[in-house]
Amino acid sequence: MSRLLVFPAYRENPFLDLLHGRLPDEIDVDDEVELDALLSSLRMRPQDTVLHMNWTNPIAQRTRNPFVAARGVWRFVRALTEAKRAGMTILWTVHNVLPHDARHRWVERSLHRSLSRLADTIHIMSISTAVAAAPEYRLPPDRTVRIPHPSYFGAYGPREDRAAARERLGIGADDLALLMLGQMRAYKGVRELIEEAGTATRQSGRVVLLLAGNATEDEAAVINALVEDHGVETVRQLSFIDAEAVPGWLAAADVVVLPYSHMLNSGSMMLAATFARPVLLPDDKALRQEHGDRGWVHWYARTPGGLRAAIEQLPVGDELAFAAALADAGRWTPQDAGTAFAGEVRALLARSGASHAQHDR
Repeated sequence: MSRLLVFPAYRENPFLDLLHGRLPDEIDVDDEVELDALLSSLRMRPQDTVLHMNWTNPIAQRTRNPFVAARGVWRFVRALTEAKRAGMTILWTVHNVLPHDARHRWVERSLHRSLSRLADTIHIMSISTAVAAAPEYRLPPDRTVRIPHPSYFGAYGPREDRAAARERLGIGADDLALLMLGQMRAYKGVRELIEEAGTATRQSGRVVLLLAGNATEDEAAVINALVEDHGVETVRQLSFIDAEAVPGWLAAADVVVLPYSHMLNSGSMMLAATFARPVLLPDDKALRQEHGDRGWVHWYARTPGGLRAAIEQLPVGDELAFAAALADAGRWTPQDAGTAFAGEVRALLARSGASHAQHDR
């Protein structure tokens, strides 16, 4: 029997549940593999095993000691190399060029270079992935397949009424409501957003920031202090947002703001589109290449005052942008992505099965 090992578990993967019902029943899928268990499991039945490699953070970024991190990568790569020699195949999804806020970049770079060499299939979501990764490592085009990030149709509850959601949060009809949804981490630019929004001026209505997502105690203290210092109007929930609450936050927003210091693939962008909300992105070359023709994407220059200037020009209640975002979300659904992704997994499983049959002979 062929088997699929997933590391880390699919709960950390934007392709959550996309394989369910799309693989043969006889395939043994283990998507709860932890690192130590994975290293042990790789030594068993490698010739009929496919490893789907996702986030690399658990291997080198959970220690502050660079020597421990380097030893972890060496141990991991050695295990993969031995399993490959014994017939295992590898599917690697490149979520980021390197992990956000990586402590040990040189160690992580070494790991990614090893994965680009060992992987049988490299799954990318953005057309700019190879160019973005080039300064760190090379992605061989003959082993690379692009399956874009899907929308989130079916993953959350239905859309909510915009007027009711805004009334519940105290947002006026002429107010510009800007939403940042998700974990409040430094690389996402929440501090810059507060500072720029606090100096933005508009002819009518307020600028209201909706800050909804988990923050550490230290991050929350910084955010609260910045809001006070810059006098920006906010509605804040700096804690985990339940799935049931997500549609309400998006319904109240005019634009979802993603002022990330670096971005390759954004689930937040596709979540916004699923709920018919436009986004504001930094005007980076790679992002323009990927999303430049979308009528629901606004841009700001990465220059002093660039974000503020864009905020001052954003429309309130832009129904055309709402409709364009929803239409784009419907063009590439989880079902579409799941079918394409499962096809790549099935091809590797078939290769693994052929290898196993040859090994038996």
